[in-house]
Amino acid sequence: MGNGFLGASFYGGIETERLDLTEKTMWTGGPAEDPGRRYGIRPGGRDHVQQIRQAIVAGDVARADDLVREHFLGDGANFGSFSSIGSLLLTFAGHEGPASGYRRELDLSRAVGRVSYAMGPVVYERQYFASYPDRVLVLRFASNTPGTLGFKMRHELTHAEREVTAGGTAEGADLTIRGRIDENGQAYCVRIRVLPEGGTVRSAGNEILLAGANAATVLYAAATEYRPAPPDYRGADPDGLTRTWIEQAARGEKTETAEKTGHVQLKRRHVQDYRRLYDRVCLKLPGEPALEKMPTNQRWQNWLDGDERDLGLKVLLFNLGRYLLISASRPGSQPSNLQGVWNTYPRAPWHGNYQSNVNLQQMYWPCGPVDLLDCQEAYIDWIRTLVVPGRAVAKAYYGSEGWVSHTTGNPWGHAAPGSKILWGIYPVAAAWHCQHLWEHYAFSLDEAYLRDRAYPVMKEAAQFWLANLVPFEGHLISAPSVSAEHGVQERDGVYIEPTVAAESPPQDGSVPRYNLPGVYQDVEMIHDLFTNVLEAAEVLGVDADFRRCVSEARAKLLPLKIGKHGQLQEWFWDVDSPRDHHRHIAHLYAVHPGRMIEPFAAPQLAAAARTSLDMRGDGRFEKWPYAGGNWARAWRIYQWTRLLDGNRADQIFTAMLREQSFESLMTSQHVPSANRLQVDGSMTTPGFIAEMLLQSHAGELHLLPALPSAWSCGSVEGLRARGGLRAHLRWSDGRLVEAVIESPRAEMPEVRVQGERVDPEFDSRIVVRES
Repeated sequence: MGNGFLGASFYGGIETERLDLTEKTMWTGGPAEDPGRRYGIRPGGRDHVQQIRQAIVAGDVARADDLVREHFLGDGANFGSFSSIGSLLLTFAGHEGPASGYRRELDLSRAVGRVSYAMGPVVYERQYFASYPDRVLVLRFASNTPGTLGFKMRHELTHAEREVTAGGTAEGADLTIRGRIDENGQAYCVRIRVLPEGGTVRSAGNEILLAGANAATVLYAAATEYRPAPPDYRGADPDGLTRTWIEQAARGEKTETAEKTGHVQLKRRHVQDYRRLYDRVCLKLPGEPALEKMPTNQRWQNWLDGDERDLGLKVLLFNLGRYLLISASRPGSQPSNLQGVWNTYPRAPWHGNYQSNVNLQQMYWPCGPVDLLDCQEAYIDWIRTLVVPGRAVAKAYYGSEGWVSHTTGNPWGHAAPGSKILWGIYPVAAAWHCQHLWEHYAFSLDEAYLRDRAYPVMKEAAQFWLANLVPFEGHLISAPSVSAEHGVQERDGVYIEPTVAAESPPQDGSVPRYNLPGVYQDVEMIHDLFTNVLEAAEVLGVDADFRRCVSEARAKLLPLKIGKHGQLQEWFWDVDSPRDHHRHIAHLYAVHPGRMIEPFAAPQLAAAARTSLDMRGDGRFEKWPYAGGNWARAWRIYQWTRLLDGNRADQIFTAMLREQSFESLMTSQHVPSANRLQVDGSMTTPGFIAEMLLQSHAGELHLLPALPSAWSCGSVEGLRARGGLRAHLRWSDGRLVEAVIESPRAEMPEVRVQGERVDPEFDSRIVVRES
């Protein structure tokens, strides 16, 4: 469960229940460790940037790489990691011996977890939910036999410095934990209150003891002193905040309603808030009713065994992704990181960082199409807080105005290059972030938001690139830059192979090289930024001179090239290899999420993109130990969907489910040593399913653009399209039966149905209504 701030994972043990808990700002690192180190900056980069650029333009990649390693990398010493609060452990009385009728479930339609079972004649039930309106985790325990509920509760804590205070009120027993996060000393506070119905409850030391009760409600609140305000990122009052949330939840005193509530009303308010978002969209695919009644782990095993009849499992994945997005990212919180809002580790894998060369963005791709723009607010606010650090990085490394950010992100404003050349030299993260600022407007048509929150940030990112584009071959490129986590091998001055995901030289005497001239991911992302800025300025009717400068610079960007294999080139040099199965496909940004390459408008480039995707492959490869992960496959699904091949997209979707998932249906990022859970592939799933059914990026409304053959019948209600449109679609035998389009404006964009241009005024299948 999660409410955007607080995350809880429950395991459903019978005699002992464990809940792993964290709060989104439980991060190590940051300025408190060393106030002199800000935003990952290592001084001196701007003194060498021109030398680096000269070497790149001259084709001296070896010298450029050496200079970058020496002068242009960032300082990751205080980057920190997303951390856990710890584990809440409950040991239940009278639970010796076997249980019967056990069931553990997560109701995606209500965001409520449940565990039920019987111990002899006594039936026990637990309900768990994390309330966004009340900012508390609620645990409800009950039995069907009076006086049979009892437990001992204690909290195992991750961070060493803490003080636990036991207390109580007339209504129940409390534990208050005041602590400091390891390494940076930021204060945090956890408050727990147990409210019994019948029986007795008391707190002692670091435990709460309940005996002889009929039922009990546990309220849990947590906060840190983190505040999203650079450079210190402090100022919140975790003690006061948690006290307020616990008291309001316990008494039910909501300032806006003065409404008296108990656990029933807390749950009602939580469910109403959640369903306000979740119920906006409904996908139906005909499945097998008998299979859909099975427990999820059995349905999952059927897929592993090759039985693909259960299309309802893909609907379940669509709904799971929306649940994850709603639960991990709400207004006022930090954005979802690689772990969402759930973490059991003192230091999350890959730091749990805001990985900004695809992962962070991918998690938010569904927001527009499945009508969850509310959930993107946390990401938008984080982008806006990155501007101040990004300005400092622009000055320190590039000697320019504007703002810039690179591969990795955290709550501490880390915007500098990373600490390794392979993945750290990636100056287009801010440009990609700005695409989400524009898309939020494109779906909502909220001009006040565009004027006040989005456009100033987008404009300043574009100003950075106007000052930092480099002349090359009669055009403009970015430099220095490394195509996402990727390079080539050089032996005796000849580029022979792409690199695997490591900097160590292979045994054949070749050397990895990275700063090749003309990195096409950058060209495509900067083109996209400039396009979005031009459209935003036109909507707002501002900055005519600036628009002229942006338009002229966009026209001079290095044109895309088709290489000797018929592929869309990754670099200006035609060095792509059919043996390259790297997981990143950043040079295909122009297909998705960008809009430079569209099959009807640019068929040759679209064909080249298909060739590039075929060369990279869909799954795992022996030489490429990181290939085939959840996010990499998800991005390929989006690409094939934009290229109107729904069957290929669905084929990869099936393989991801079969090869990268757990029985919970969550997916993993494959690494040589383990399959590590990341939420990105699961959270983005609703987005690529929505793109199979509705696309609007090319200035037209395309209905069922990439419908897989296996999805021959179905319906979807509530998908959202750019221009403020909403669509409700029904299809049968693989063809559109009915489309109801709700439009806030009198005019409609051009419409396609499964590739064919139609006139909605004369097509009986299409009904247009004013919204």
